[in-house]
Parts: sequence; structure tokens; C-alpha cells
Amino acid sequence: MKTFPFPPHWIFLAYLVLTFYCLGAAVMNEFVEYQSWADLSPYLSSADFAAWHLATAQYTVPFLTVPAILLSGVLVLLYWHLPPAVPRAALWLAVACHVVFWLSTVLVQWPLEGALSQGSFSPDLMERLLRSDWVRKGLLLVEAPLAIYMAHRALRPANGAEVGWPVGPSRLPVPSQRQPGSLAGAKPISS
Repeated sequence: MKTFPFPPHWIFLAYLVLTFYCLGAAVMNEFVEYQSWADLSPYLSSADFAAWHLATAQYTVPFLTVPAILLSGVLVLLYWHLPPAVPRAALWLAVACHVVFWLSTVLVQWPLEGALSQGSFSPDLMERLLRSDWVRKGLLLVEAPLAIYMAHRALRPANGAEVGWPVGPSRLPVPSQRQPGSLAGAKPISS
């Protein structure tokens, strides 16, 4: 059987990090980029706004689009490498959030931003972009607590057992069946 180049716990950790990064980046994008467009657009001509939009949009790709694509890819990898304690229903809910996120991005946000890049600015167009982007942020706001729940399930001790020491490098801790208050089997921390 072929082994995957990354240990499963790294895939889950990447999912957690990317989820919260994408949520933070989406909220930052709202308050920095979209609000500045709305605030400055009355002072610019449609052609100037389109040039400004094109110039600034290139910076969002590495900080917003690429991490969102990576997050969706990591989520797909979790289908095969989901920690056993995490219910599949949580994974399917996260996948549903991503499907709606990308549908909204491709069918709503990108066409609206394309119209802005072509000089079709109007306050109504900007308002639709701002409102519709909250669909995507709302989905990330649903996924963030879901990711916390999945992390809680993945990291909590199984069946009330205490978590023992890792069995080797790059391995997750394993549940041990020690008696409460017992230090039997505990390894000292070496400096």
C-alpha cells in the first residue's frame, strides 16, 4: 500500500491553520479593500476606479485565493485522513460550506469584480459586492466553530483515558489506560 508523504496529523493541522487564516483574511479584505473601494469610489472616475481595481486585485490572489484553494484541497485530503474520533458528518458539513463558498465566488463575486475591472462601477454594484461577500464570510464563520469542534474531537482522550506520551517522532499521543492519579508508565521530560 502506498503511503502518503505527509502524516495525517499534519493534514488536519493544515486544515485548522488554513481555516482560521482564510477567515481572518476574508474579514480583513472586507474592512481594508472593499470598504476603501466603497469610500473612495465617489472621488474617482469609472476608468480610474477600474485601473485601481486591477492594480490592487493582483495582491489578493496570493493572500486570499491561493490559501482558499489550498484549504479546499486539504479538506478533500481529510476525506482519506480524517482522525477517527471526528464524525464524518462534520467533514461533510465543511465540504458543503466549501461548495457553496466556491459557487458564490465563481457565480457572484468574480462577475461583479469583473464588471468593476471593466469600468462599470456604480454604487449599486459595489453594494451587491459587499452584501454578497458576506455569504462567503458567513460560511467561514460556520466552518470556524466546526473546525474547533473537529479539533476537540480529534485531540480529546478516547473513552476518558489519559493521553500518554507519543510512540515515536511525528506520531500523535496515544491513549493510555493508567489509573487516575497514577504516574505508572509516565516518562520524565528530559532536557
